Amino acid sequence: MNPTATHINYYFTCKRKLWLFSHNIKCEHESDFVKIGKIYHEDYDKEKIEIDNIKIDALRDGKVFELKKKNTAPKAAEFQVLYYLYVLKNHGTNTTGIIKYKENNRLQEVMLSEELEKELLEVLKNIELLCREDKPPEAKRIRYCKNCSYYELCFS
Repeated sequence: MNPTATHINYYFTCKRKLWLFSHNIKCEHESDFVKIGKIYHEDYDKEKIEIDNIKIDALRDGKVFELKKKNTAPKAAEFQVLYYLYVLKNHGTNTTGIIKYKENNRLQEVMLSEELEKELLEVLKNIELLCREDKPPEAKRIRYCKNCSYYELCFS
């Protein structure tokens, strides 16, 4: 399996959503929140960098730049950027990252330390194991459900 940043994000927000997404059950195209995110990213499309299976929003002053609408899932955003830094490191480029939260104009710096790299590798292993399961995890109402594009699939 070749995880993407979306896999990383869903690992931290909802394991069921991760499993569904990894089995090509995708509901994001219907989500207004995803559409808003795409509008926010339009300015960065010309700067997007694709390496292997990742799409980095931009490089600014040699740093990975990731744009997020809100800071509702900061650990998910941080690990997405850590994953980008890890992939770049494997290609011979060591750098840091910045997450910009559009709605409050907040910036968060991200650095791939040895400890965080170990944690990331554990996350990647757990993602692979979860995605190999025959059935998705049971649906549980969590704080991310309210605006989730998979809500109907889980709770109807």
